[in-house]
Amino acid sequence: MLQPHDLLPHFEVADFGGERVRYSSIWQRKNLVLVMLPDSNPPSRNYADRLMAKARGLQDDDTEWIVTRDPVEGLPCPGVVVADQWGEIAHVVHSSQVEDLPPPDELIEWVRYLQSRCPECEGEAK
Repeated sequence: MLQPHDLLPHFEVADFGGERVRYSSIWQRKNLVLVMLPDSNPPSRNYADRLMAKARGLQDDDTEWIVTRDPVEGLPCPGVVVADQWGEIAHVVHSSQVEDLPPPDELIEWVRYLQSRCPECEGEAK
């Protein structure tokens, strides 16, 4: 299982709308919120709908929000990963139930953290 500070592997998944998404098209360009759901049952659909509604309301061009049912090697399902544009995982959460995944507002806070952190300052701290 991948942890914070690990690098996200390159992957290709279908989002909930069926569109294929390649991580290579996002890598080094955008931050990423990747949500892996086990199915399209009502709890999964509800979570995906709430998350994407919030994401659309952000008017945020530097973060890609992907919700998928496809597995990604090393990542939990159900689970959420937040990674910076270079693929470094900042936050990873897994749960036995979709209902226990973080609320959309918590994921938005992680995105805001990535947008506001200072890479030069973090390099000095290491």
